[in-house]
Amino acid sequence: MTRVLVVEDDPDLALALRVLLTRSGYEVVHAGDGREGLRRLFADRPALMVLDINLPRLDGWQVLE
Repeated sequence: MTRVLVVEDDPDLALALRVLLTRSGYEVVHAGDGREGLRRLFADRPALMVLDINLPRLDGWQVLE
């Protein structure tokens, strides 16, 4: 199963993305801020990352750097 990392601080949007992606056959890993997103990226090695730009702690642009 293909793993997708969703880095999103809005719980409602994160839940909606999780439901839609899971129904489409993806395994979804979630992180609520930029630092956690980086940790999950290196720990879980997802095939795709959906990254919010306006995140607490590290914003999406900083995560990309």
